[in-house]
Amino acid sequence: MSAQFDRRKFLTRSLAVGGLAVAGSAALTACVSGTSATGDGFGIASQRLAWMKNTQFAGSYFADRNGYYREAGFSGVDLVAGGPTAPPIESDVLTRTFAGVSQVPIVGSAVGQGAPLKIIGAVYQRYAGCLMSMAANPINGPEDLYGKTIGCASSSEPVWRTFMAALGLDQSRVNTVPVQGDPIGMTAGEIDGYLGFVNSQPVDLRHKGFDIHTVLLTDMGFPLVGQTYITTQDNLDNQRDKVKAFLTAEIRGWQQVLADPRLATDITVDDYGRTLELDRAATYDCCLAGNELIRNGDPRQQIVSISDADAVANIASISAGGLRLTVDDLFDLGPIHEIYAENPDLALA
Repeated sequence: MSAQFDRRKFLTRSLAVGGLAVAGSAALTACVSGTSATGDGFGIASQRLAWMKNTQFAGSYFADRNGYYREAGFSGVDLVAGGPTAPPIESDVLTRTFAGVSQVPIVGSAVGQGAPLKIIGAVYQRYAGCLMSMAANPINGPEDLYGKTIGCASSSEPVWRTFMAALGLDQSRVNTVPVQGDPIGMTAGEIDGYLGFVNSQPVDLRHKGFDIHTVLLTDMGFPLVGQTYITTQDNLDNQRDKVKAFLTAEIRGWQQVLADPRLATDITVDDYGRTLELDRAATYDCCLAGNELIRNGDPRQQIVSISDADAVANIASISAGGLRLTVDDLFDLGPIHEIYAENPDLALA
């Protein structure tokens, strides 16, 4: 990858893969206070979330609410919500926020086109992406996809295309149709399945009385970590202590989510996501489903960290879709590994 990356050129063109259209050149002047250390320490911990403020980001809520960001050296917190009309995460991290939450194939697509971004950690040891179907007509594995109509949101299209390539599927034999965010058409037989997230849409539909079957993409031979943290190469080069402070606060927040999912649900419903009018029971089940994706079975797990072996496996998964990246192109795991080497007590007890 060329070191001579033209940032303005990148920001003023469209990232074609997955419809990732970045902000125009006017965004170059956008900034958030605290992107460099100030008299208040590291300034604002600004983070672009991948979606609206549901329980998927409860670790960051705890890091804010319990003062973990401030204890790490930040003067305040700015959690920027995403959603169907929000700018691409990668664009926001390049122009507005210090960090963001995204997915491996999407970040890989941006990096492959020259974006100076790196993955620095991951909340989920297993990617939350799943194939949903009605229990009466379940999709259990890749062999069940041929002849089926699968709904897929545009934001998930890079993952879906890469998944089929990685498994060697004939994409012409699967009818993929755009369905933006809502798989309800599946319950009426309009589509046979939907590419969703196991800690979101299936839970909502089950609470509405539908019998939903799910299978994780990772369980079908497509290993990815999920809910990855990204930041810029410049931050890693020039503000490494700030990167480590940010990750430390997030680790502590997610430890709290694992310890008290009920409280994580309450602060999501009543505070951070209150304008969404979330269903409390469904939100709690979403939180429990997310916690299952965080845990890897190690009682002394280093949450948010990514092992070198997992980074290699992730690169192999996305390479099948045509992305020619190395581990060093996409990941910088130095800061998260340093955090645990310097603070072994941060591992789960």
